[in-house]
Amino acid sequence: MTTIDQINELRAELRSCYFTKEERAAAEAEMAALIAQAQAEAEQFVRDIQAFAADLE
Repeated sequence: MTTIDQINELRAELRSCYFTKEERAAAEAEMAALIAQAQAEAEQFVRDIQAFAADLE
């Protein structure tokens, strides 16, 4: 499962499921970590594309 898929699944769960305070806090922390991971992956992808494009020149 991709990071984006995990984020979307967790968002759906947060919207539609009942959680205790502790469970909600844990899910929100997991969401924050997944969002940070997705951002890091996107930044790495941009660097990889730039390096690939530089190799073509």
